[in-house]
Amino acid sequence: MNWGVRIVNWGVRIGEPRSASEVFGLRSSKSEIRNPKSAISLALFSAVLASPFSANAATLEICEQELQISDSTFPNPQSAIRNPQSEIRNPKSTQRITGRVEDESGAALPRALVEVHDPKGKVLAKTRTNSRGEFVLDLPEGSYTVDVELAGFAPLKDQALEVTQSTPPLRLPLEIPSIQQQIVVTATNTEAPLPQVGSSVTVLTGDQLLRDGVATVGEALRRVPGLVLVRSGGAGQLTSLFVRGGESDYTKVLIDGIVVNDPGGSYNFANLTASNIDRIEVIRGPQSALFGSDAIAGVVQIFTKRGTSEGLSPKPTVLVEGGTFATLRYGGGIEGKGERADYSAAFTRLDTDNNVSNGSFNQTTFTGNFGFVPFRKTELRAIFRAENGRTGVPGAWAFHRPDPDEYFHRRDLAGGVLFTHFATMLWTQKVSYTVSDSRQLSVDPADSGSFVPEFQGRRATETAFDFPFQFLNQTRRQRVNYQSDVTLPSGHLLTAGAEYERESGTIGDPSFEPLSALRNNCGAYVQDQWALYNRFFATVGVRLEHNGNFGFFAAPRASVALHVREASGRSFWGLTKIKGNFGLGIKEPTLVESFSESPFFRGNPDLLPEKSNSWDAGIEQGFGGGRSALEITWFDNRFRNQIGFATTNFTTFEGTFFNIGKTRARGVETILKTDLPRRWEISGGYTFLSSRVLESTSPLDPAFAKGQELFRRPRHSGYAELRWKPGSWTFGATGIAVGRRVDGDFSGLGMTRNPGYAIVNLLASYRLSDLSSFFALVENAFDKEYMEVLGFPALRRHFRIGLRFGL
Repeated sequence: MNWGVRIVNWGVRIGEPRSASEVFGLRSSKSEIRNPKSAISLALFSAVLASPFSANAATLEICEQELQISDSTFPNPQSAIRNPQSEIRNPKSTQRITGRVEDESGAALPRALVEVHDPKGKVLAKTRTNSRGEFVLDLPEGSYTVDVELAGFAPLKDQALEVTQSTPPLRLPLEIPSIQQQIVVTATNTEAPLPQVGSSVTVLTGDQLLRDGVATVGEALRRVPGLVLVRSGGAGQLTSLFVRGGESDYTKVLIDGIVVNDPGGSYNFANLTASNIDRIEVIRGPQSALFGSDAIAGVVQIFTKRGTSEGLSPKPTVLVEGGTFATLRYGGGIEGKGERADYSAAFTRLDTDNNVSNGSFNQTTFTGNFGFVPFRKTELRAIFRAENGRTGVPGAWAFHRPDPDEYFHRRDLAGGVLFTHFATMLWTQKVSYTVSDSRQLSVDPADSGSFVPEFQGRRATETAFDFPFQFLNQTRRQRVNYQSDVTLPSGHLLTAGAEYERESGTIGDPSFEPLSALRNNCGAYVQDQWALYNRFFATVGVRLEHNGNFGFFAAPRASVALHVREASGRSFWGLTKIKGNFGLGIKEPTLVESFSESPFFRGNPDLLPEKSNSWDAGIEQGFGGGRSALEITWFDNRFRNQIGFATTNFTTFEGTFFNIGKTRARGVETILKTDLPRRWEISGGYTFLSSRVLESTSPLDPAFAKGQELFRRPRHSGYAELRWKPGSWTFGATGIAVGRRVDGDFSGLGMTRNPGYAIVNLLASYRLSDLSSFFALVENAFDKEYMEVLGFPALRRHFRIGLRFGL
């Protein structure tokens, strides 16, 4: 009996497993199966070759071969299983090829598409890079070409590749266009190229902050569309951030993944200096699907610099600057990087008197970022930031004399340890422990007498009194987080994580028994990032949150980006990206709103989380041969269950908190960036906001009445920047404009509107070397008189000059 299989013109394909026949890649024009046992042996043969545990997405083609299987060939059919490859005539040896895709500066480029072609141009293998820009392919020995594509970067075409036993790891650089593309983390909690992200993202680099002499993070955020920063006077005074019409406690703030908001979402940007910052990422729109409570309108994340200078010996830098209003800022830093370790640490000190009695502000900042690679596939990183500041509080001195002795002292500590395990090229695990501790103490030590508020002909009908007090707000967050990221050959990047958080606080007059509260929260989240044909990118995810107050809540999110047109060569029109997002956001109550025992503002343990339903859609268009980009985005937010205070007994004035508010905020954001000939640059942004109070938390206050525009959120706001860079010089002008908005004087003057303002800042800087530069800055150059908050005059014209020197 002569039984077996005869296959002519056959091929073997190693790749993503499907059916046995597909994996084996049969494409025979004539085949005979004379014995079903042979078919079983053949299927097992193909299964061995297509093992799903093979860490490659390569394709092995062996064509125009003839395989005879008969009784004489296999007296025992099981021999085909024991040693199937022995029956292939002259097979090519398969080699594992590794490589890394990076930009011209050497930075890794994740999720880049890598394709390998045979000499005829046929695609033999393709894969995507991981978070470190790395990839792996298994290829038979031979000559090939490699293509690499990543939206926003010039593609790499027809890179020659010779596969042998000694082929070294590949380094595939992509050219950076004039409008630089960034890799962002906060939008997905993984490294992602900005062109593949559907969220509205703005990145401010540390180099930009140094070039422009920016001293605080708050000042930097004024140049982000959709954001309005409100400061109650000079440096160090209460500074609030409103994102896309949300409340000032609707933005989650992180430093290297460490949450620094007070429990309940509030954050005062006054003391957050721009020391030792690598970049700031701003995500607009709800991000509770990843970050849980408080990320209801957006996320701001600050990344500390890592050591980049080669060699572990310290590379020091020194900063000195001074200016009007007795302003002095100085500091220094060191950094270094070796084969298995890197470090960066810095110190800064800022002093100013803000040109008003009892308005002085001083701030000291220490930061550090230390990385260590104990083993080949692991990384350990420790981060800390300590800020200590004191500012005088003159009060609303436009309406009355400055308070002579009230002050505010704040001490913030944030730190964490992150352990990363690169289990395989396709699987990364992260475990972190972080803690943030904030101690804020307001003190008015003495009664400075009574006064009657007045302003521009208005005079209050009631006398105001000063009285001694002290108020402590000390809070702590401790968090443990686990996250796993798995890259699939099909183009999916799966993220799953779990988190435990412990919030505690001591709030009230420290002379008496203040409120002590504790809340435990936990959450789990999943996310899938999907790429299709290198043109369509989708991100979907959901987080299940269990809060110590309101219990379970689910926050989903979906984001898409579609590349209608890719940038090509020197064509005038560049990348055309259409994007859209939808998500639900949540915010937990504050500790006082949930736990206060005072009868005059009693906590309500049954409060629901404040919620948002939000969506946006927009288009990004590159033009000018890659030198310009325009972005237009429409957004729509609906906020409900907003917490407000209501009096429950008008005889004793007792009251508590309820979910009674509902608001709407929608509008348009526009961003333009362009590089002009002869080293000129123009950039700018404009935001139109239509907002309404639908159900008021304070219906008796005209500033918060139903139908009003939202408090301190202007209808129109924007910025514009002009830069000229001849040689090592940079000359610039920045204009910031904020329109008329609802406000309140809270002094009995009956003022409910704050006029708009526009200011111009002028800059000149000179680059001495990569680490050294000189700058001069004039802020409010035309000496505009205005108030960001009614009663608190902003700084008039002032200047600073400074020198940063590095070795």
